[in-house]
Amino acid sequence: MNESPGTCLLDACRKARVPLSATCGGKGTCGDCIVKVIKGTYTIKPSSFLPEKLRKQGFVLACQTLIEDDLFVQLPEFQELSLKATVDMRSLLDQKDSLIADLDVSSPVEKLPLTLPSSTLDDNYSDLKILETEIKKERPLDTVYCEYSVLKKLAHTVREKQGQVEVILFRDGLSWTILDVEPLSPHKNLLGIACDIGTTTVALQVVDLQTGKILGFASSYNQQIKCGEDIISRINYAQKPERLQELHEAIISTINNLLEKAIEATGGATSDIYFASLTGNTTMVHLLLGLSPRYIREEPYVPTLNRVPIIRSREIHLKMNPEARVHCAPSVGSYVGGDILAGLLCTPIVSQIDKISVFIDIGTNGELVLGNKEWLMSCACSAGPAFEGGGTRCGMPAATGAIEKLKIREDGTVEYRVIEGGKPKGLCGSGLIDLLAELFIRGYVDRHGKFNTEKIGNRLVDNEVGKGFLVETSTRSFWGKDLLITENDIANLIRTKGAVFSACALLLKHTGLSFDQIESFYIAGGFGQYLDVENAIRIGLLPDLERTRFHYLGNTSLLGAHLILLSEKNRERVNELEKMMTYLELNTEPGYFNEYTGALFLPHTKKELFPSVERLLSR
Repeated sequence: MNESPGTCLLDACRKARVPLSATCGGKGTCGDCIVKVIKGTYTIKPSSFLPEKLRKQGFVLACQTLIEDDLFVQLPEFQELSLKATVDMRSLLDQKDSLIADLDVSSPVEKLPLTLPSSTLDDNYSDLKILETEIKKERPLDTVYCEYSVLKKLAHTVREKQGQVEVILFRDGLSWTILDVEPLSPHKNLLGIACDIGTTTVALQVVDLQTGKILGFASSYNQQIKCGEDIISRINYAQKPERLQELHEAIISTINNLLEKAIEATGGATSDIYFASLTGNTTMVHLLLGLSPRYIREEPYVPTLNRVPIIRSREIHLKMNPEARVHCAPSVGSYVGGDILAGLLCTPIVSQIDKISVFIDIGTNGELVLGNKEWLMSCACSAGPAFEGGGTRCGMPAATGAIEKLKIREDGTVEYRVIEGGKPKGLCGSGLIDLLAELFIRGYVDRHGKFNTEKIGNRLVDNEVGKGFLVETSTRSFWGKDLLITENDIANLIRTKGAVFSACALLLKHTGLSFDQIESFYIAGGFGQYLDVENAIRIGLLPDLERTRFHYLGNTSLLGAHLILLSEKNRERVNELEKMMTYLELNTEPGYFNEYTGALFLPHTKKELFPSVERLLSR
């Protein structure tokens, strides 16, 4: 890198648009931005997060390194993910009668083949007038708008095949707009994308707008991770205009990369994509649109907007047809976003009158909804990324190579199952929940999450990050290093589960309800399909109730985006849900801290809340 002396290496990497992660925001406390210096002069600030052994080999933390001369560095390979598909359309069809979503394909974008009459000296109407007249013969419309880009090519297009054309129309309520006009072709695709913009990961589908069939899928880390691991750190990072622009470009780049990857499987082109349905939390949508998220975290916690108007893809530089329309699911409040409203489409909650249910989406931001058809209340907690692969040395999303299910035998040996098989790279959310539950029930950790060294024995090992329970040895792991979990990792997991449980408890307290009055718990999140409810209860993530009350739904944000993409009724439905939702701001709730503190134990300080766990421990 050729930069002026004194430049921070991390800043230089970001200037060069290198996807180097620094989840602590550049404070030198996460150790993620490690690179190897091949040649050059630099100065480095000491950091306990960079072991001496690695420092002697030429490794540095980019955020703590100042460039003194031309520097040649070896960067870590940017890893794309192949997330485990958790969207199961068949399960939705099985529950069709109890869902609030419309499952019929009625996309707001349609393709209309027409044969336009030729103009004559007697009937010399304009090309646009003829086009509008023929459209109105096929569709009972009062007014049709036409995009400028269509007008620029209209004269040539209507004459290329003697008036045989295909018109792409977009319907928004009673308004219709001509997005495109092309010469008639039997091979013309009409495509859309559904995209879940998660804080940690982004997942995207390419969908046939005429049949509803999913044609392509791709997923990866959200490139914004290099600027902060969670919502709060990214809001802080975005305080300066140039950094806000950097975050905006990072998510646009992430979506565009996935879009190009997914479109390869369709045989189509990005210009065939005319509609996008996007879901995400309030902060992610602000950063997508380049809006400052600053006041989301400053009292009185007000976002710029909750309901985003339909925008054109070219306005935010998405690699689709330039006139394609982009819909973002509306948000409820500063920390309850469109991902939750879209997710509710995948549940029967709002179709029930005499039953009260809870919907929980456990991601980097834990979001909850309580209610039924007559009323809804929601809140959100800063759960942290522990169950999505962040905040723990051995954590990773539910992607190829992740341990998704785990058990510790009586003799201390660890059995596990890896997504797609092979050597393990790390543990995803479901695997981490299994591991923590097994460590606790086996007596390897106490209620505070501290190791029982005598009980663990030789499975407690030392390495550069300290003592940890050995899940797998270096010779049997994908990366060639010990796969282990430390007390610090366990503390992060306990904080995450404590945030979710306490938010749920406070939500119930506000409505005068108790856990046993809840009919069903619908759970969403990036756990894969192997979330063990029993283990989730053992660590205090979920309440100790009949196990039949819990239902795992998978990535409801992505599935909700899919449902909105294909049905204008679903688009209207999420707008109705936004209007009827009451939002509880936990930042101003004095009782939340007490609830949270009580949940920072395994499973909880109030043992009577988890009788089945206490019975198991007593045995």
